[in-house]
Amino acid sequence: MAKGENIYKRKDGRWEGRYPKARKIDGSIHYGYIYARSYRAVKEQLLDKKVQKTLVYTGAVKEFHGTFGEWANLWLTEIMAPNLKESTYASYSHKLQLYVLPSLEKRPLKKITASDMDKLVKGLAQTLSASSVHIVFRITKNCFEAAKERGYIYLNPCERTALPKINKQKVQALTRTQQKAVEAESLKSIKGLPILLALETGMRIGEICALKWEDIDFESSVLTVQRTKQRIALPSSSGQRTKIIETPPKTVNANRIIPLTKKIKTALLHWKKQAISTYVVTSEGHSIEPRTISYRFERVKKKLGLINVSFHALRHTFATRCVELGVNIAAISSLLGHSSIKLTLDTYTNSFLDEQRVAIDKLAFI
Repeated sequence: MAKGENIYKRKDGRWEGRYPKARKIDGSIHYGYIYARSYRAVKEQLLDKKVQKTLVYTGAVKEFHGTFGEWANLWLTEIMAPNLKESTYASYSHKLQLYVLPSLEKRPLKKITASDMDKLVKGLAQTLSASSVHIVFRITKNCFEAAKERGYIYLNPCERTALPKINKQKVQALTRTQQKAVEAESLKSIKGLPILLALETGMRIGEICALKWEDIDFESSVLTVQRTKQRIALPSSSGQRTKIIETPPKTVNANRIIPLTKKIKTALLHWKKQAISTYVVTSEGHSIEPRTISYRFERVKKKLGLINVSFHALRHTFATRCVELGVNIAAISSLLGHSSIKLTLDTYTNSFLDEQRVAIDKLAFI
Protein backbone atom coordinates (compact mmCIF):
# COMPACT_ATOMS: atom_id res chain seq x y z
CA MET A 1 0.00 0.00 0.00
CA ALA A 2 1.44 3.38 -0.98
CA LYS A 3 1.48 6.16 1.59
CA GLY A 4 3.55 8.77 -0.17
CA GLU A 5 5.71 9.43 -3.18
CA ASN A 6 7.86 6.34 -3.84
CA ILE A 7 7.18 4.91 -0.37
CA TYR A 8 5.32 1.62 -0.05
CA LYS A 9 4.26 -0.85 2.62
CA ARG A 10 5.79 -4.29 1.98
CA LYS A 11 4.14 -7.61 2.67
CA ASP A 12 6.71 -8.34 5.42
CA GLY A 13 5.49 -5.25 7.32
CA ARG A 14 8.44 -3.02 6.50
CA TRP A 15 8.30 0.23 4.54
CA GLU A 16 10.29 0.61 1.34
CA GLY A 17 11.46 3.88 -0.16
CA ARG A 18 12.86 4.37 -3.66
CA TYR A 19 15.09 7.22 -4.84
CA PRO A 20 16.94 8.01 -8.10
CA LYS A 21 20.57 7.04 -7.51
CA ALA A 22 22.17 7.45 -10.93
CA ARG A 23 21.58 7.00 -14.65
CA LYS A 24 22.52 3.92 -16.61
CA ILE A 25 24.40 4.08 -19.90
CA ASP A 26 21.13 3.93 -21.83
CA GLY A 27 19.83 6.96 -19.93
CA SER A 28 17.34 5.09 -17.75
CA ILE A 29 17.29 5.77 -14.01
CA HIS A 30 19.08 3.47 -11.56
CA TYR A 31 17.16 3.48 -8.29
CA GLY A 32 18.40 2.99 -4.74
CA TYR A 33 16.22 1.54 -2.00
CA ILE A 34 15.74 2.21 1.71
CA TYR A 35 13.96 -0.09 4.17
CA ALA A 36 12.69 0.65 7.67
CA ARG A 37 10.01 -0.42 10.14
CA SER A 38 8.12 2.89 9.92
CA TYR A 39 6.97 5.23 7.17
CA ARG A 40 8.51 8.22 8.97
CA ALA A 41 11.94 6.57 9.15
CA VAL A 42 11.94 5.89 5.41
CA LYS A 43 10.67 9.43 4.69
CA GLU A 44 13.49 10.98 6.72
CA GLN A 45 16.16 8.83 5.08
CA LEU A 46 14.84 9.73 1.62
CA LEU A 47 15.04 13.40 2.59
CA ASP A 48 18.68 12.88 3.56
CA LYS A 49 19.33 11.36 0.15
CA LYS A 50 17.83 14.38 -1.58
CA VAL A 51 20.04 16.80 0.34
CA GLN A 52 23.12 14.57 0.32
CA LYS A 53 25.09 16.84 -2.00
CA THR A 54 24.97 19.51 0.68
CA LEU A 55 25.51 17.26 3.70
CA VAL A 56 28.96 16.85 5.23
CA TYR A 57 29.43 14.23 7.93
CA THR A 58 31.88 14.95 10.72
CA GLY A 59 32.01 11.86 12.89
CA ALA A 60 28.42 11.17 13.95
CA VAL A 61 27.32 14.74 13.14
CA LYS A 62 25.85 15.85 9.81
CA GLU A 63 25.94 19.45 8.68
CA PHE A 64 23.87 21.02 5.92
CA HIS A 65 26.10 23.08 3.65
CA GLY A 66 23.34 24.28 1.34
CA THR A 67 21.59 27.64 1.24
CA PHE A 68 18.43 28.67 3.06
CA GLY A 69 16.65 28.74 -0.31
CA GLU A 70 17.59 25.12 -1.00
CA TRP A 71 16.43 24.00 2.42
CA ALA A 72 13.22 26.06 2.33
CA ASN A 73 12.28 24.42 -0.97
CA LEU A 74 12.92 20.93 0.41
CA TRP A 75 11.07 21.71 3.64
CA LEU A 76 8.03 23.01 1.80
CA THR A 77 7.81 20.42 -0.98
CA GLU A 78 9.03 17.29 0.80
CA ILE A 79 8.04 17.73 4.44
CA MET A 80 5.08 20.10 4.54
CA ALA A 81 3.27 19.62 1.21
CA PRO A 82 1.84 16.13 1.97
CA ASN A 83 0.16 17.47 5.13
CA LEU A 84 -1.07 20.87 3.91
CA LYS A 85 -4.24 21.90 2.12
CA GLU A 86 -3.59 23.43 -1.28
CA SER A 87 -4.55 26.88 -0.03
CA THR A 88 -2.21 26.65 2.98
CA TYR A 89 0.66 25.40 0.81
CA ALA A 90 0.11 28.31 -1.60
CA SER A 91 0.09 30.76 1.32
CA TYR A 92 3.36 29.40 2.75
CA SER A 93 5.04 29.42 -0.65
CA HIS A 94 3.84 32.93 -1.48
CA LYS A 95 4.97 34.40 1.83
CA LEU A 96 8.41 32.77 1.67
CA GLN A 97 8.98 33.94 -1.89
CA LEU A 98 7.73 37.46 -1.30
CA TYR A 99 9.04 38.30 2.17
CA VAL A 100 11.84 35.92 3.19
CA LEU A 101 13.77 34.58 0.19
CA PRO A 102 14.76 38.00 -1.20
CA SER A 103 17.08 38.48 1.79
CA LEU A 104 17.91 34.91 2.86
CA GLU A 105 17.65 32.71 -0.23
CA LYS A 106 21.38 32.58 -1.11
CA ARG A 107 22.68 32.66 2.46
CA PRO A 108 24.19 29.38 3.79
CA LEU A 109 21.56 27.86 6.09
CA LYS A 110 23.92 27.23 9.00
CA LYS A 111 25.36 30.76 8.89
CA ILE A 112 22.08 32.61 9.41
CA THR A 113 22.08 34.21 12.86
CA ALA A 114 19.62 35.73 15.32
CA SER A 115 20.87 39.14 14.17
CA ASP A 116 19.80 38.29 10.62
CA MET A 117 16.33 37.40 11.84
CA ASP A 118 16.08 40.63 13.84
CA LYS A 119 16.98 42.53 10.67
CA LEU A 120 14.40 40.60 8.64
CA VAL A 121 11.60 41.28 11.13
CA LYS A 122 12.52 44.96 11.37
CA GLY A 123 12.31 45.26 7.59
CA LEU A 124 8.97 43.44 7.40
CA ALA A 125 7.50 45.65 10.11
CA GLN A 126 8.01 48.70 7.90
CA THR A 127 5.56 47.47 5.27
CA LEU A 128 3.38 44.83 6.95
CA SER A 129 0.96 44.88 9.86
CA ALA A 130 2.14 43.33 13.12
CA SER A 131 -0.15 40.33 12.66
CA SER A 132 1.23 39.71 9.15
CA VAL A 133 4.80 39.90 10.46
CA HIS A 134 3.92 37.26 13.06
CA ILE A 135 2.53 34.94 10.37
CA VAL A 136 5.58 35.25 8.10
CA PHE A 137 7.92 34.81 11.05
CA ARG A 138 6.08 31.70 12.29
CA ILE A 139 6.46 30.02 8.89
CA THR A 140 10.16 30.90 8.78
CA LYS A 141 10.75 29.68 12.33
CA ASN A 142 9.08 26.34 11.57
CA CYS A 143 11.31 25.98 8.52
CA PHE A 144 14.44 26.44 10.65
CA GLU A 145 13.07 24.18 13.39
CA ALA A 146 12.65 21.32 10.92
CA ALA A 147 16.32 21.70 9.95
CA LYS A 148 17.35 21.71 13.61
CA GLU A 149 15.32 18.56 14.36
CA ARG A 150 17.18 16.75 11.57
CA GLY A 151 20.60 17.87 12.74
CA TYR A 152 21.26 20.14 9.77
CA ILE A 153 21.80 23.15 12.07
CA TYR A 154 22.59 23.38 15.78
CA LEU A 155 20.39 26.31 16.78
CA ASN A 156 17.22 27.90 15.48
CA PRO A 157 18.13 31.56 14.80
CA CYS A 158 14.51 32.59 15.41
CA GLU A 159 14.49 31.60 19.10
CA ARG A 160 15.10 35.02 20.63
CA THR A 161 13.68 37.35 17.99
CA ALA A 162 11.49 40.16 19.33
CA LEU A 163 8.27 40.60 17.34
CA PRO A 164 6.10 43.72 17.05
CA LYS A 165 3.16 43.80 19.42
CA ILE A 166 -0.23 43.03 17.91
CA ASN A 167 -2.83 45.58 18.91
CA LYS A 168 -6.20 43.86 18.69
CA GLN A 169 -8.73 46.12 17.07
CA LYS A 170 -12.23 46.35 18.45
CA VAL A 171 -14.70 44.37 16.37
CA GLN A 172 -16.68 46.67 14.10
CA ALA A 173 -20.34 45.76 13.75
CA LEU A 174 -23.23 47.59 12.13
CA THR A 175 -25.66 49.43 14.37
CA ARG A 176 -29.24 48.21 14.26
CA THR A 177 -30.19 51.24 12.12
CA GLN A 178 -27.36 50.54 9.66
CA GLN A 179 -28.26 46.87 9.55
CA LYS A 180 -31.88 47.62 8.64
CA ALA A 181 -30.73 49.95 5.86
CA VAL A 182 -28.32 47.34 4.46
CA GLU A 183 -31.02 44.65 4.60
CA ALA A 184 -33.58 46.85 2.84
CA GLU A 185 -31.12 47.62 0.04
CA SER A 186 -30.02 43.99 -0.27
CA LEU A 187 -33.58 42.73 -0.66
CA LYS A 188 -33.97 44.71 -3.90
CA SER A 189 -31.85 42.38 -6.02
CA ILE A 190 -30.42 38.87 -6.04
CA LYS A 191 -27.00 40.52 -5.90
CA GLY A 192 -27.82 41.40 -2.30
CA LEU A 193 -28.41 37.75 -1.32
CA PRO A 194 -24.82 37.11 -0.09
CA ILE A 195 -25.11 40.19 2.13
CA LEU A 196 -28.31 38.87 3.67
CA LEU A 197 -26.72 35.45 4.17
CA ALA A 198 -23.82 36.98 6.07
CA LEU A 199 -26.13 39.06 8.29
CA GLU A 200 -28.57 36.24 9.01
CA THR A 201 -26.17 33.26 9.32
CA GLY A 202 -22.72 34.68 10.14
CA MET A 203 -21.17 32.71 7.26
CA ARG A 204 -17.75 33.66 5.94
CA ILE A 205 -17.55 35.15 2.45
CA GLY A 206 -15.82 32.05 1.00
CA GLU A 207 -18.46 29.78 2.54
CA ILE A 208 -21.21 31.84 0.94
CA CYS A 209 -19.53 31.59 -2.47
CA ALA A 210 -19.39 27.78 -2.18
CA LEU A 211 -22.94 27.32 -0.85
CA LYS A 212 -25.11 25.06 -3.03
CA TRP A 213 -28.87 24.62 -3.07
CA GLU A 214 -28.37 21.01 -2.03
CA ASP A 215 -26.85 22.33 1.24
CA ILE A 216 -30.17 23.89 2.23
CA ASP A 217 -32.92 21.83 3.85
CA PHE A 218 -36.00 24.06 3.60
CA GLU A 219 -38.20 21.52 5.34
CA SER A 220 -36.00 21.55 8.46
CA SER A 221 -35.03 25.21 7.96
CA VAL A 222 -31.30 24.64 8.18
CA LEU A 223 -28.29 24.96 5.91
CA THR A 224 -25.02 23.03 6.08
CA VAL A 225 -21.62 24.65 5.64
CA GLN A 226 -19.34 22.04 4.11
CA ARG A 227 -17.08 23.84 1.67
CA THR A 228 -15.41 27.20 1.04
CA LYS A 229 -14.03 29.01 -1.98
CA GLN A 230 -10.99 31.26 -2.19
CA ARG A 231 -8.45 32.73 -4.58
CA ILE A 232 -4.88 31.60 -3.92
CA ALA A 233 -1.52 32.89 -5.16
CA LEU A 234 0.49 30.69 -7.50
CA PRO A 235 4.28 30.42 -7.95
CA SER A 236 5.66 32.92 -10.46
CA SER A 237 6.94 30.01 -12.56
CA SER A 238 3.38 28.82 -13.27
CA GLY A 239 2.68 31.71 -15.63
CA GLN A 240 -0.56 32.40 -13.76
CA ARG A 241 -0.74 34.72 -10.77
CA THR A 242 -3.77 33.27 -8.96
CA LYS A 243 -6.55 30.71 -9.21
CA ILE A 244 -9.86 29.92 -7.53
CA ILE A 245 -10.13 26.74 -5.48
CA GLU A 246 -12.96 25.08 -3.55
CA THR A 247 -12.04 23.14 -0.42
CA PRO A 248 -13.58 21.83 2.82
CA PRO A 249 -13.99 24.54 5.53
CA LYS A 250 -10.82 25.84 7.20
CA THR A 251 -11.34 23.84 10.43
CA VAL A 252 -13.36 20.85 11.63
CA ASN A 253 -15.69 23.15 13.58
CA ALA A 254 -16.26 25.29 10.48
CA ASN A 255 -18.19 22.35 9.00
CA ARG A 256 -21.49 23.10 10.69
CA ILE A 257 -25.29 23.35 10.54
CA ILE A 258 -26.97 26.76 10.82
CA PRO A 259 -30.71 27.25 11.43
CA LEU A 260 -32.43 29.64 9.00
CA THR A 261 -34.31 32.74 10.14
CA LYS A 262 -37.69 33.37 8.54
CA LYS A 263 -36.21 36.38 6.74
CA ILE A 264 -33.39 34.52 4.99
CA LYS A 265 -35.54 31.45 4.34
CA THR A 266 -38.11 33.59 2.54
CA ALA A 267 -35.42 35.27 0.46
CA LEU A 268 -33.78 31.95 -0.44
CA LEU A 269 -37.11 30.35 -1.46
CA HIS A 270 -37.85 33.38 -3.64
CA TRP A 271 -34.54 33.24 -5.52
CA LYS A 272 -34.51 29.45 -5.75
CA LYS A 273 -37.48 29.62 -8.13
CA GLN A 274 -35.26 31.49 -10.60
CA ALA A 275 -32.09 29.45 -10.01
CA ILE A 276 -30.29 27.98 -13.04
CA SER A 277 -27.18 26.86 -11.16
CA THR A 278 -26.37 24.40 -8.40
CA TYR A 279 -24.77 27.31 -6.51
CA VAL A 280 -26.88 29.75 -4.50
CA VAL A 281 -24.87 32.90 -5.29
CA THR A 282 -24.10 33.25 -8.99
CA SER A 283 -23.38 35.60 -11.85
CA GLU A 284 -25.01 34.70 -15.17
CA GLY A 285 -25.49 31.15 -13.96
CA HIS A 286 -21.91 30.63 -12.81
CA SER A 287 -20.63 30.49 -9.23
CA ILE A 288 -18.70 33.55 -8.15
CA GLU A 289 -15.64 34.26 -6.02
CA PRO A 290 -15.23 36.34 -2.83
CA ARG A 291 -13.83 39.31 -4.73
CA THR A 292 -17.06 39.69 -6.73
CA ILE A 293 -19.19 39.65 -3.58
CA SER A 294 -16.93 42.31 -2.05
CA TYR A 295 -17.42 44.51 -5.14
CA ARG A 296 -21.18 44.16 -4.83
CA PHE A 297 -21.07 45.11 -1.15
CA GLU A 298 -18.94 48.15 -1.98
CA ARG A 299 -21.75 49.49 -4.18
CA VAL A 300 -24.28 49.02 -1.38
CA LYS A 301 -21.98 50.78 1.10
CA LYS A 302 -21.45 53.70 -1.26
CA LYS A 303 -25.18 54.11 -1.77
CA LEU A 304 -25.83 54.10 1.99
CA GLY A 305 -22.82 56.22 2.90
CA LEU A 306 -21.15 53.55 5.05
CA ILE A 307 -17.44 54.08 5.74
CA ASN A 308 -14.77 51.66 6.99
CA VAL A 309 -17.11 48.66 6.91
CA SER A 310 -15.76 45.44 5.40
CA PHE A 311 -17.87 42.48 4.30
CA HIS A 312 -16.47 40.60 7.28
CA ALA A 313 -18.22 43.18 9.50
CA LEU A 314 -21.52 41.53 8.52
CA ARG A 315 -20.38 38.33 10.22
CA HIS A 316 -19.42 40.37 13.28
CA THR A 317 -22.83 42.04 13.18
CA PHE A 318 -24.54 38.64 13.25
CA ALA A 319 -22.46 37.60 16.28
CA THR A 320 -23.04 40.93 18.05
CA ARG A 321 -26.82 40.66 17.64
CA CYS A 322 -26.64 37.12 19.08
CA VAL A 323 -24.77 38.45 22.11
CA GLU A 324 -27.28 41.27 22.57
CA LEU A 325 -30.10 38.73 22.55
CA GLY A 326 -28.42 36.70 25.27
CA VAL A 327 -27.52 33.67 23.14
CA ASN A 328 -25.23 31.19 24.94
CA ILE A 329 -21.53 31.66 24.15
CA ALA A 330 -21.10 28.01 23.15
CA ALA A 331 -24.00 28.32 20.71
CA ILE A 332 -22.53 31.49 19.17
CA SER A 333 -19.14 29.82 18.80
CA SER A 334 -20.77 26.85 17.07
CA LEU A 335 -22.81 29.04 14.71
CA LEU A 336 -19.69 30.97 13.70
CA GLY A 337 -17.66 27.80 13.21
CA HIS A 338 -14.89 29.00 15.52
CA SER A 339 -12.15 26.54 16.41
CA SER A 340 -12.76 27.14 20.13
CA ILE A 341 -14.98 29.03 22.55
CA LYS A 342 -11.86 30.93 23.64
CA LEU A 343 -11.57 32.41 20.15
CA THR A 344 -15.16 33.63 20.36
CA LEU A 345 -14.58 35.16 23.78
CA ASP A 346 -11.35 36.85 22.65
CA THR A 347 -13.03 38.25 19.55
CA TYR A 348 -16.14 39.60 21.23
CA THR A 349 -14.80 40.60 24.65
CA ASN A 350 -16.38 44.06 24.54
CA SER A 351 -19.78 42.73 23.52
CA PHE A 352 -19.83 40.14 26.29
CA LEU A 353 -18.71 42.73 28.84
CA ASP A 354 -22.11 44.44 28.69
CA GLU A 355 -23.84 41.11 29.28
CA GLN A 356 -21.52 40.37 32.19
CA ARG A 357 -22.39 43.72 33.79
CA VAL A 358 -26.10 42.89 33.54
CA ALA A 359 -25.41 39.55 35.21
CA ILE A 360 -23.46 41.21 38.05
CA ASP A 361 -26.22 43.79 38.57
CA LYS A 362 -28.76 40.96 38.93
CA LEU A 363 -26.68 39.49 41.77
CA ALA A 364 -27.51 42.55 43.83
CA PHE A 365 -31.13 41.38 44.12
CA ILE A 366 -30.34 37.87 45.35
